[in-house]
Amino acid sequence: MKSIMLSTFAAWLTRFVAIMLNIVGIPLALGHLGPSRFSLLLVVLSIGSWIGFANFGMGRVIANIVARRHKATNQFTIETVSLATGLAAGINLLLFVLAMGLFFLLLAIVPLTDVVAANYREFVISIVSLFVALSLWFFLSVFEGIDAGQHQLYRLFVFQFGSYVLALIVLLFVFPSHPSIWFAAYLLNLGFLMGSICHAVDVVRRNRNLFSLNFKWRWRIVKHLLLSSLDFTIISLGIGVVYQLSTGFFGVIAGPEAVVELGIFMRLMQSYGALVISFTYPLSNIVASKLKRREFASVIHTVRLSGILLLAGASTGAVGFLLLGNPILSFWLRSAIDLDRVFLLGASVLIVLSAVHFFLAALLVGTADIKMTARIHIVEAAAFIPIAYVLFQLYQQGGALLAMDIVLGCGNLMMIRRLRIHPVLGELFAAQPRTAQPAA
Repeated sequence: MKSIMLSTFAAWLTRFVAIMLNIVGIPLALGHLGPSRFSLLLVVLSIGSWIGFANFGMGRVIANIVARRHKATNQFTIETVSLATGLAAGINLLLFVLAMGLFFLLLAIVPLTDVVAANYREFVISIVSLFVALSLWFFLSVFEGIDAGQHQLYRLFVFQFGSYVLALIVLLFVFPSHPSIWFAAYLLNLGFLMGSICHAVDVVRRNRNLFSLNFKWRWRIVKHLLLSSLDFTIISLGIGVVYQLSTGFFGVIAGPEAVVELGIFMRLMQSYGALVISFTYPLSNIVASKLKRREFASVIHTVRLSGILLLAGASTGAVGFLLLGNPILSFWLRSAIDLDRVFLLGASVLIVLSAVHFFLAALLVGTADIKMTARIHIVEAAAFIPIAYVLFQLYQQGGALLAMDIVLGCGNLMMIRRLRIHPVLGELFAAQPRTAQPAA
């Protein structure tokens, strides 16, 4: 639990600066870009994040491997980490090319709205720049996975903290003189990138024993990495479709002005989600290592306490947004915001369901039930698209949030059902406490 809290504290301190970056940056971007170009910025941020669908999860695979062999580095770990680094570089380059092809295909077949057509060059440059930067970040997840597996993920957040502070300074003193959609997109979406690059250098410096230039491309290890990462790729795809598709998709179809409030709220959810993930990511690795050491009582205590803390925080945030969402957003953006009841209710429920969803998914990953986690996420993604389209026609932006609530709620029920049959964690989710413990 100590490792979780240390990483969580460092992550939350970092996310505090990131949230400040958005709190200061979004009204600043609105004022300097104007309403029309600002709405296009929100669409750019959403489409730019679509390449996240190609995050094939190599960092999570490495985290699991290192966590299960913590303090017992062997040849398999060295070969796996070294090969994964080279494999990640090649695959991310390929995925970047595919993402670019799909983006330009979308531009060719979808009629452009007036706002996109008027800012076409800046729009394209911004998307391409985000694709490049995010592809680099996904490659760097290999190094993040090494520290996550060693329960030292707080080191990443220290570097990202400095990077966010630098981005905040640039936002305040440089951006007002050089306002552009690309500049705003980088500062608001990629303030952490320089920190991730520095962290990767630090990981290599501290873990030279994990890297070797003399590794062989063993098909057995390549197959293991690809099959393992496939499940994490599906998980990432599912999360991306549910959380990142709506603003860009409906923004292109209905126009950027039709999704401004949705785009702003999903920016807030991005910061909120990062806080939750910074708590649940180390949790999954702690669960994995404790189960490996057969510390069953400690696992149950850690999971129970983590769940209570997470649910209490999410419920507080949900009630606060339901009651104070309009006045807070209006004061923040210095503009009258009047979210309807459907939007407020859907957003508040989403705050709770998202926290529960990431928590349950972390537990399934920690128990090595990754394939089931992937299946649940892909079902959510497949169901979300038609449900969101129908509800958007009925309730506009609030309908998209209701669609997220529906698919996440069903996904949570499926994950709870799966956890109920686990020999250790089932005690927390079963209707009656289990009396038998797994055999030693």
